[in-house]
Amino acid sequence: MSNIIVSPHRLSTLAGMQILKSGGNAIDAAIATNIVQGVVAPETCGIGGDLFALIWINGETKPYCLDSSGYAGSNVDISSLSSYSDIPLDHPMSVTVPGAVRGWYAMHERFGNLEINHLFKQAIEICTKGFKVSTELHQSLKNHEETLKIQVSGKELYPSGQAPDVGDTIQRTLLANTLKSISLEGPDYFYTGEVNEAISEALLNTITRDDISSFNSQWIEPLSVEMYGKIGWVTPPHTQSYLTLATLKIYEMLDGDSKDIDLHTLIESYRAAASQRDDITYDYGNNIDLFPGLDTEYLKSLSNLIDLDNSSKFDQPSDIGGGTAYMCTKDKDGNAVSLIQSNYYGIGSTIGVGDYGFFLHNRGAGFNLLQNHPNSLKPGRKPLHTLSPTMWSVDGNLDMVIGTRGGRYQPQLLSHFILKILKNEDLENAMTSPRWNIDEFGKQSVSEINIEPGLDEKIIDELINKGHKVNRLSELQNSYGPISAIVKSEVSWKASHDIRVDTASSIIE
Repeated sequence: MSNIIVSPHRLSTLAGMQILKSGGNAIDAAIATNIVQGVVAPETCGIGGDLFALIWINGETKPYCLDSSGYAGSNVDISSLSSYSDIPLDHPMSVTVPGAVRGWYAMHERFGNLEINHLFKQAIEICTKGFKVSTELHQSLKNHEETLKIQVSGKELYPSGQAPDVGDTIQRTLLANTLKSISLEGPDYFYTGEVNEAISEALLNTITRDDISSFNSQWIEPLSVEMYGKIGWVTPPHTQSYLTLATLKIYEMLDGDSKDIDLHTLIESYRAAASQRDDITYDYGNNIDLFPGLDTEYLKSLSNLIDLDNSSKFDQPSDIGGGTAYMCTKDKDGNAVSLIQSNYYGIGSTIGVGDYGFFLHNRGAGFNLLQNHPNSLKPGRKPLHTLSPTMWSVDGNLDMVIGTRGGRYQPQLLSHFILKILKNEDLENAMTSPRWNIDEFGKQSVSEINIEPGLDEKIIDELINKGHKVNRLSELQNSYGPISAIVKSEVSWKASHDIRVDTASSIIE
C-alpha cells in the first residue's frame, strides 16, 4: 500500500507526507496537513474555525465520524437581529464556538501515533520563516484589507501596509506563538486559558467563557447508503452531507443501469433532494433517528417528482457558502481520513482575536432568523453546515476518500464526480471533465445551470430542450473545487488533485 496526501495547498500536502515519513499514520498526517493549511490559506480555514472528519481504521468495516463544530453562545439574542433578514457575516452572533483545535486533539487521542507536538512543528516553522502569497490569499486579503489591517491579529498580513502581491512572502509570528503554546500546553490553552478570554471579549460576550471551556468534540454515527455495489458514508445533519448520497440514490432509482450519465436526470435528482434541505437539515441533537433525508421511501417520493423529459420547478435551498478546505490522507497500513475544516466565508467573520494571530469563523450565519424554525439562532444550538466529507467502501473495505470545498456547491460537485467513478470512469478524466452548478436559489425556481467549457454540445442542447436555462462559462471555475480524491483501482491506489486551484497538490509514495 502507498502513503497518500491530497490537499488544497502544496505546503499542506508536503507537511502531511513528512509526518507519514516520520512514522505517523493517516490521522497524524491529516492533523498536520490541516494545521499548515490554516497557516498558508487563512481564506479557507484555521484555528478559529470548525471541523468534521471521517476516519477509516484498517480492519474496521465502517468509518468513525467526528463532529467538532461549535454551538451558538449563551448570550445570542435573535430578537436583537429583528431588523436583518439574515445574520450579518461580520456580526459577533455569526460566530459559534470554534471547534478545530479540540477536533485535532480528539482525533489524535483516539487514533494518533506520533507525539502531538510534533504535528505542529512544520506549521510553526512556516509561520516564522514565512510563505509565498497565493492568488486566492492575495484576493482575500485585498477584499478585506480595510477591516483586517487595523486589527492586531491582521497587521502582519499587510507588511507594507497594503495587501501583499501574489508571490510576496509574509510571516505569521503571532499565530506561530499561539500554535507553539497549544502544542506545549494542549487544547486547554485555547479553551480554558488566556485565548478563551480573548475570544469572548472579541465577541462582546455573546459567547461566554463557560461556553468555550465546556465545548467538546463529539464522536457520532455516520450515515450511509448502498448504491452501485458500494456504500457511501457521510456526516449526518446538522451537515448537508446527506445530499450527495440522496442525489446519487435518487439517480440510481431512475437510472436503468445505463453506462452513460444522463445529466438531466442527475441535475433533477439533486434539485429534488435539495428542495427539502432547509426544512430537514438542522441540529437534531440526540434525535437523529428522526431525520428522514436518506429513508428509502422518502427518496422514492422525491424520485416520483422528477420528469425524465422536462425540468421541473423546485424550491431551492438558501444561498449560503464560503471558505473551506478539504483534505484526505491514507497511510500504507490502510488507515485513511476524510477531513474538512472551514471558516465558512473566506476569512470568516474577520473578527480577530487579540494578538493571537487568527480570526473567527462565521458559521453561525448558517442559522436563520425564523423564531420557531429548528435551524433558527438559539443558544447552545449548532447551525446548518454545508460541509460534506465522504468515504466509500466495498464489502467492508475502504474504496474511496473524496471531498471538496464549495459551500452549497459541494453536493452538486461531488454527486457528479462520484457518479463518474461509480460508473468506472478514469479518475483523471473525472477530475478534469467540465462541471456544473446551480446558482439560482428560491421558491419554485426553474433550473438555471452554469456549465464549464468542454461539455459536449449535444448534451447542452438536450438540457435546453428539456427546459434548463444554460449559462456557458468561458473558463474553469476555482469555486467548483478543489476536489481531492483517493480511489482504489484494480491494481493500486490512485490520487488526484484539482487543476482548478493552482496551489492544490497530491503526493503518493
